[in-house]
Amino acid sequence: MRSFERQLITLCGAALLAAAPAPALAVGAEEDAKTLFARGRELRSAGQCEQAVIAFRSALEIYPEGLGALRNIAECEEEMGRYASARRDWWDLRRAALQSNEAKYAGWSEDAELRYRALGNKVGTLTVRLQGAEGRPPVQVVLDGKPLDPRLLGVALERDLGAHTVELFYGGAAPILERVELTPGASRDVTLTVPAPLPARDARAPDAAPAPPSSSGVRTGGYIALGVGGAGAIATAVALAVRASALSRVEDGCSPAGGGGYVCPRSLQGDYDTGKTATTLAGVFASVGLVGIGAGVTLLLLSPSEAASPAPGKPPVAELSLTPSLAGLGSRLLVRF
Repeated sequence: MRSFERQLITLCGAALLAAAPAPALAVGAEEDAKTLFARGRELRSAGQCEQAVIAFRSALEIYPEGLGALRNIAECEEEMGRYASARRDWWDLRRAALQSNEAKYAGWSEDAELRYRALGNKVGTLTVRLQGAEGRPPVQVVLDGKPLDPRLLGVALERDLGAHTVELFYGGAAPILERVELTPGASRDVTLTVPAPLPARDARAPDAAPAPPSSSGVRTGGYIALGVGGAGAIATAVALAVRASALSRVEDGCSPAGGGGYVCPRSLQGDYDTGKTATTLAGVFASVGLVGIGAGVTLLLLSPSEAASPAPGKPPVAELSLTPSLAGLGSRLLVRF
């Protein structure tokens, strides 16, 4: 026998040996699925649909061709009031029955579609929306303890009746939690907003602009300046009066000496000194008075005008009017209230 023929026979034999256990494995899986299916039927007959669904799902995972397990799951969930879950299972059964070639599943697709449509008005829909996630680190939405596919955001999802929880994990200390209650035929929307990031701790608020000076302060300063000017004017008038009195006594007690001079006794030296001092003080007080009056008038003119009538309960503000009149170095003060 040629070498090529021997190699071909060897390869064919290996292929047959590898394929031989497959039917045995399929038969074993089917037997295990039947055992689990029988256990599920016992639990369902005992009114324990919750545990029966677990047994039926295990049987379906082992042997997906056994559609009886899927039908029992749909019927159990319908009995437990999980209408949204039952609708999904009825629709899965319809699709699987259409693809099956086994005669025992004939008509199951029609039955599944009828049950699917009959439960349509017994379910609620929940729509989850997300805001503020643009340009932020990835976030995760969890619905009833299971991560929600981002592609399902904004899509109306059928869910069983009762309470549901929606959580948003965004990196904060605790997730944002929303609870919603679904009733038959209700449509609920839940919008989750990603919080804005907190400002840096060392960030300082901008300094506030300095407040403009109040009109009352400017006017008060004007009145004070006018008061100082008025006091200076009064002091000037007093100093001029003292000077005039001293000058009168000196002129009366002295005799002309020719050349515009006077001969005075020593007893008038005090009057002479008093007149000289009064002349100096009159000049100083006149300067203070003029500066004070000028500053006060300027401040009053620059300050914003206020209401003419005083506020209730407050005394009227006195008006001060100064009218300077020069008589030598003197001035006259006029005050009106």
